[in-house]
Amino acid sequence: MSTFSEANQVRLLLKMKLSQYSWYSSSTVLNIDDGFGVVIGVKQMDNTIRKLVPPVIDGVSVKTEVE
Repeated sequence: MSTFSEANQVRLLLKMKLSQYSWYSSSTVLNIDDGFGVVIGVKQMDNTIRKLVPPVIDGVSVKTEVE
């Protein structure tokens, strides 16, 4: 279970890391199950993107979705 503050810190970390890529679109914090998680919006999905975006960072769930 992660707090909003923890999820937002992960979102900001990923935003700074991924904003240099052309496929990055957005990032949001959402209420997931019993805590908060981060959703990364991308323009396309391939194996390179899956390797760059880990599924969990510091106990915060990270999902990648095509927009």
